[in-house]
Amino acid sequence: MGYKEVVAWNALISRYAQIGEADLAMELFCRLRLTNVHPDPGTIVGVLSASAHSGDLNLGSSIHGLVMKYRFESDSHVNNALIDMYAKSQNLSSAELLFSLTKSKDHVLWNVMISAYIRHGCAQESISTFHQMKSNGFSPGLVTFVSVLPAVAYLADIKEGTSLHGEIIRMGFLSHTTVSNTLIDMYSKCGRLDYAEAVFNEINDKDNVSWNVMLAGYALNGRGDCAFNFFSRMQEILVEIDPVSFVSVLSACRHAGLVNEGKNVFKLMTERHNIEPKLEHYACIVDLLGRAGLFDETLRLIESMPMEPDAGVWGALLGACQMHSNVTVAELALDNLVKLEPGNQAHYVVLSSIYAESGRWADARSLRMKIIESGVKKTPGRSWINENQDVPVLEG
Repeated sequence: MGYKEVVAWNALISRYAQIGEADLAMELFCRLRLTNVHPDPGTIVGVLSASAHSGDLNLGSSIHGLVMKYRFESDSHVNNALIDMYAKSQNLSSAELLFSLTKSKDHVLWNVMISAYIRHGCAQESISTFHQMKSNGFSPGLVTFVSVLPAVAYLADIKEGTSLHGEIIRMGFLSHTTVSNTLIDMYSKCGRLDYAEAVFNEINDKDNVSWNVMLAGYALNGRGDCAFNFFSRMQEILVEIDPVSFVSVLSACRHAGLVNEGKNVFKLMTERHNIEPKLEHYACIVDLLGRAGLFDETLRLIESMPMEPDAGVWGALLGACQMHSNVTVAELALDNLVKLEPGNQAHYVVLSSIYAESGRWADARSLRMKIIESGVKKTPGRSWINENQDVPVLEG
C-alpha cells in the first residue's frame, strides 16, 4: 500500500492484539506515529488491548497519557478498554476509579468490571456489581452470565448459583454451550455434582470444554472412580483428549489412591495420545506415587523428567513425606524447594513437623531457629469462615 489510512493501521494493530502478539501491535503503533497519520479512538482501543494482554502497567499508563493528549476520554470504547487494561495489569484501584467516574455505563463496561473483580479474587464485589447492573436497568447478556458465574463458584454460593441458573433459563441462554459449561463448573465447585451432571446431560452440542469441565468436577469432589470411568468413556466415543483432561483424571486418581489406574493414564499420554507431560502432570503423578509410599519409584520418575522439576513437583513430594514421616526424602525435597522458593516458610514448617513426628526434637528445634534467624516471615493463618475459599476459576 502506498498511502495507509488509519483504518488499515487499526485493522492490523487490533488483529495483532487479538492473537496475543502485543509486541508486534506496539511496534506497528510506533511506526504509525512516525507517519503523518493521526491515531483515532479505534487505534487506541487496539493498543490498549495489546497492553492489557502483556500486563505492562507502565506501558498502559503511557497510553492513558496519550488518551488524554488526544482527548479521547469521552469515547466509551476507549474508556472501556482503559478499565480493562488496568484490571488486567493488576491495578484494580485505577479500574474502579475510572468505572466510578463513568457516567454513561454500557453493557460492555459492566461486563468488564464484573470480570475484573473476579480476576482479582473479589468474588463478592463481582456479584454485587452484577446486581448493581440490573438495578440500573441493564439486562444481563450471555457474556454477563459467563463472567459472574465463576464468582459464584469461587464463593460456593449455591443459592446465588441456582438463582442465576433460573435467570439463564428464562432468558433462553441455556442453549449456549459456553453458559452450560460455566454452570457445570459452578455446580461442581458448590459440591452439587448431581446438578452439574444434569446440566451436562442436557447439552446437545457438547464441546471439548464440556467434557473437561465435567471431568474436573469429579476430580474436585474426590470422585476418583467416576472420573476414571468418565475418562474411559471419553476415549471410547473419541472425544478429543488434551493436556487439561489428563490433569483432571490424574488429580482424581491421586485423591482416590488409584495408583495403578493413575500410572496407566500417565503412560497413555505419550503412548496413545502423543501428549508430552508437563510439570503439572508430573506433580500429580509424583503426589500419587508419594501418597502410596512408593518413594523409590517417585525419585526415579523425577530424575527422568525432561525438564527441571518445579516447586509443584518438589512440594508434592514433601507433602507425601509428611504423610509417611520420611525424613530422608523430605530433606532432599526441602533442599530443592529452598532454591526455588527461598522465602516460603511453609516448606520449613512441614519438615519441622516431620522431624517432630519422627522423634527428632533437636532437629525440629534447630530448623525452627533457622527459620527465625533467616528472617522468613510466616504467612498469617486465616479462618475459612471469614475468608473466601481458594477455588480456581474456569478458563477457556
